[in-house]
Amino acid sequence: MKISSCFLALLASSAVIATPFSKARYQKRQKANIAKSILELIGVAIGSKDASAWDYSAHPSMCSIILRTKGGGHCHADVTCSDKNKRNYDNWGACYHQGVNKFNDPGIGPFSVVFTKKNDDCGDGLCAPFLALEYVGNYFNFDVDALSEETSKYKYCPIASYCGKASENICRGGGGHEDGTISNQCGVPAIGRNYGPGKLDSQGPVNSAGYAGGWCGIHVVQYQKKKPKGNPVTDPNARYHMDVTIFDSNQDNIGEVLGADPLAGEPIEITSKLPHVMLVTTQKVDADPVLFAYSDQSWAYADVAHQCNFGQYDSGKREGDCGFSC
Repeated sequence: MKISSCFLALLASSAVIATPFSKARYQKRQKANIAKSILELIGVAIGSKDASAWDYSAHPSMCSIILRTKGGGHCHADVTCSDKNKRNYDNWGACYHQGVNKFNDPGIGPFSVVFTKKNDDCGDGLCAPFLALEYVGNYFNFDVDALSEETSKYKYCPIASYCGKASENICRGGGGHEDGTISNQCGVPAIGRNYGPGKLDSQGPVNSAGYAGGWCGIHVVQYQKKKPKGNPVTDPNARYHMDVTIFDSNQDNIGEVLGADPLAGEPIEITSKLPHVMLVTTQKVDADPVLFAYSDQSWAYADVAHQCNFGQYDSGKREGDCGFSC
């Protein structure tokens, strides 16, 4: 992701400003434009008042990161993902203005923090952090204050249409406290996850085979038989038809089979970038479970250990997802 041309466009678009000149109003407008541009670049939808990216209970693919300083120093960060295991980062080698601090978190991967303002700009403190994650746009910079302002403006505005549309609440906070503490909270994707389809995407490292290992996923669409009383040996309409897609730990498609129509009990073989073949087996009637096998793992469509989630038949088909070690 590149942002330099976007910033140039922002500067150009802000060249004409009504008089009398107001530095505060100008800076606020600049910040709002930058926040919107950041959101457009990372592909986040605009205008959702209720979503909060840092709410990992509502969004299990997301993690919360809190950034805090006190009295112009005492830098702190903590990261919590859906496992609710909070990890604290208090050992900062560059807890000062424009100092670059790098960490490696097991939930979100390598990340860096730079505080870009100090003293009078933030009430005799250290503030305005830029947050960057290696796996989100290769250290794409998030202007945390700009995103927090947009969230506050929209979330607490009594008339949303008057205030305008804001972000999907990626960050919040930034205000100072009497004890000199300044804090922000943001929602960022866990390694290999994203905030909705095609949005705020984290891409973890892939191996030499071209996939991200760890915990992969499989998505199945099972279409009901058009002629359930027909002869499945001679009539494909008397068999189930299946679409099967395999995803790696980055949620990227690494193999699929579409329109397969095996006989009951005969497995569909799905080859992918993974080293082993995935087997998916349908049975005789609608109520029968779909069966899966990969390497030394085997399970049915309601297996809890494989985080399976299958719906009921609707409009002639049912869909479901499972996970597996890869």
